[in-house]
Amino acid sequence: MIEEKRRRERAATWRAIAFGCVVLLGVFVWLDSARTRPQADDSVEAARLREEQQRREAAEERGIDSDAGDAPEIVSGADDHSDTVAPESASRDGAVDPGERGFFDAQPVLVLIGPDALRDAAVRRDRALLERAVTRGGWDAYRGLLRRSVLAAIERLRLEDDGDDRFDPVWKQPALDRALLRWHTLGVFSEPVITSQISDLYTGEVFLWMLDRPEVMEELLLTIQPQDDPGFVLKFLRDARSADMERYATFFPLALACGVVFDRPLRIEHPLGSAATQVDPIGRYNWFLDQDLAGRLEAPVSRSSARDLVWVVCAPVADSELEWSLDRMHLRRKRWGNAYNDVEYLMERAVSGEDPYDAYTFAEILKKGGICTDQSYFCVNTARAQGIPAMILTGQTNEGPHAWAGIKIDDSEWSTAAGRVDGSTRGITRDPQTGLEITEQEILHWNERDLNSRAKSRAVWRHLWLGRFLHDAALEESAAAAVRIANRIGNAFVETWRELFALLERDTRLTGDPPAPSNLDEWKDFVRDMRRAFRENPRMAALAGEAEHRYVLPYEKDSKVRSAMLRERRRISRESGEQADLIADSLRREAELLLTQGGDQAKDKIISLYGSALRQYGSNVAGFELMADDYFSFFRDDPERAAKAVRDIERAFDREIETGDKDWFHANVEAGIYTMIAGFYRSVGEEGRADRLEKRRDTLMRRAERAAD
Repeated sequence: MIEEKRRRERAATWRAIAFGCVVLLGVFVWLDSARTRPQADDSVEAARLREEQQRREAAEERGIDSDAGDAPEIVSGADDHSDTVAPESASRDGAVDPGERGFFDAQPVLVLIGPDALRDAAVRRDRALLERAVTRGGWDAYRGLLRRSVLAAIERLRLEDDGDDRFDPVWKQPALDRALLRWHTLGVFSEPVITSQISDLYTGEVFLWMLDRPEVMEELLLTIQPQDDPGFVLKFLRDARSADMERYATFFPLALACGVVFDRPLRIEHPLGSAATQVDPIGRYNWFLDQDLAGRLEAPVSRSSARDLVWVVCAPVADSELEWSLDRMHLRRKRWGNAYNDVEYLMERAVSGEDPYDAYTFAEILKKGGICTDQSYFCVNTARAQGIPAMILTGQTNEGPHAWAGIKIDDSEWSTAAGRVDGSTRGITRDPQTGLEITEQEILHWNERDLNSRAKSRAVWRHLWLGRFLHDAALEESAAAAVRIANRIGNAFVETWRELFALLERDTRLTGDPPAPSNLDEWKDFVRDMRRAFRENPRMAALAGEAEHRYVLPYEKDSKVRSAMLRERRRISRESGEQADLIADSLRREAELLLTQGGDQAKDKIISLYGSALRQYGSNVAGFELMADDYFSFFRDDPERAAKAVRDIERAFDREIETGDKDWFHANVEAGIYTMIAGFYRSVGEEGRADRLEKRRDTLMRRAERAAD
C-alpha cells in the first residue's frame, strides 16, 4: 500500500510538471504573437505582395535567389515615430518642414528584394513612411529614399547578363517594381503640386491608393504627357474618387482620361439655348459612368484604357446631344462608319457656303444634310457618345480639302475609312489631350499587333522606365543596355527609337580631320534599321530622316548623299505614294545640304533637282504645292533663278495638274494653284504673266459655278 501511494504521488508530480511546461510554452507563444502581430491592413498588403510574387513566378520561368537583411525600423531624424504617423499635416501652400527632409534622408534603404521584402515588418515600415509623407510633406526627400533603395536593390541583384533578359530579375521582385513605379509617379507630380492638393490621410487617400498599385501607376505613366497640368489631374482624380469610392478602381481610366483632357477648358461648339458653353469635367465623368452602369453604351468605358478614352470624353457637345445618340443611333461598333454617309451631302452648302442650321444638333444635321465637315462631326461625336473612341481627320486631296472620320471599330483596330477618298495626303487630327497634331499614319500604326499586346507593351515600357531611372542615377552603361533591349524587343514602338536617338546624341562627339561623329557607324545603323522596321509606313520613320540629315549625310560625299536621298524618295513613292509631303520633305533636305556647299554650282544643282522632281512626282496636288513653294523659296532673293523656277513650276502645272475640268472641286484646286503661281510671277516683276494666269483662273471659276448651278 505504501509503495502504491508513492507511485501515485510521483505520477501526479510528473503530470503537474508537464502541465506547467505546456502552460509556460503557451504563454511564450502568445506573447511572441502579440508582439509581432501586424495590423489587419498590413497583413492584407503583405498577402497581396506575396500573391503578386507567386503570380509572377508562375508566369515566368526564371527566378532569382536573394537575401535581404531584417527589415529595419523607421529611423527618425528628430523624434521616434516608429510605425506611427504624426498627426500634423503638410502646409496647404506647399511649404515643407526642413526636418522632414532630414528625416527621410536619415532613413535606411527600404527592403525591396527577397522574402523579407514581403514580411509584415517591411510592409508596415513602407506604409508608415508613405503616410508620413502624406501628412507631413517631404515628397522630394521621400523620392530620394526610393531612389537610394532601388539602386541598392539593383546592386544586390547583380544584373550582369548581357542578354535581353538581363533586367528580368527586377520585375520578379514586386516590392522593387512598385518602388520604381512610385519613383516615376512622383516625378510626374512635383512636391509643390502634391502638397497643394494633399495635406492629410483623408485628402491623400487617392494618392495612397495609386502608389500602392503598380497597375494603376503604369496606366498613369502610359497616359500622362508633358503638356498636361499635373495639379489639375491630381485634383480631378481626388474629386472623382470622392464622388464614387466603391467603383473607382473600375473607372480609374475614365477619371484619368477626364483629368488629362479637361485640364484645358473644352468649349461646346454649338451650345443649345441657355445651356452651358463648356463641358463640366466631373459631370462628363459621371455621365459616362452612369451610362456604363446602365448598360447603354455600345463600347463600355469600363473596358477601355485611358489613352483610348481621351478620344471619347472630348466630345464638344452638350449632354443632351450625347443622350440623343444613345436614344436614336443603333449601329454596331464595327459599322459605325456608316453614320458618315447617313448625312446626305449638301452641294449647295459646298458651293455657296450657306449655313442651313438653326441649332446644329445631331437631329438637324441628319435631317438637312451637310458637307464633309458636318458628316465627320456627326459620325465622330455620335460614336463618342456610345463610348467609341473616334476623331475627325482633315487633309488634302486632288479635289481639294476634305474631312473624314477615324473610329476604333474594335478593341485593337482603328479604321480611317469612313468618308475617306483616294489620294488623301497627310490626314491629320488634333490630340484632345496635348493639342498636338497626329497623322493618319500614326493612327493606323496603333493597330500593330505588338502595340496591342499588353505583355509586349509592359515589357517594352518597363525597360524604358528603368533606362530613364538608371540615366538619372548616372549609370550610363546600364541605362544604355535597358534602352537597347527595349528597342530590340519592341522595335514597333516609336518611343524606343526616340530613346535610342537620345542615347546616340549623348554619345556623339566630333573627332578626326575632317571632323565627323565618333559613332557615325551607329548612326548609319540607326537609319537603316528604323527604315527597315517601318518599311510599310515611311512616315513613322521620319526620325530616321532627321538622324540621317544631321549625323550621316553631312559627312558623306556629294554623290553618295544624292543617291541616298533618291533611294528614300523612291521607297516612299513605292510604299506610300499618297504621302507626297514626305517626298517634298526629302527634296527640301537634299537642297539644304546642297546649299551648304555654296556657290552657283550648288544652286544650279537645286534647279535640276526640282525640275526633275516636278516631272516625276508632280501629279499629286498636295505634293506639287509643297514642292513648288519650296523650290521658289530657295531663290526668292535671286531674281534670275527665281524667274527660272516659276517658269518651271508653271510648265509642270500645265503638264501634270491642269485639266480645265468644270467640276466644282477640281476647279477650286486648280484656281488655288493659278493664284500661287501668279503670286510668284509678281514677286519677280513679271506682272503680265501674273495677269494672264489670273484671267485663266477667273474664267475657270465662272464655268464651274454655272455647272454647279
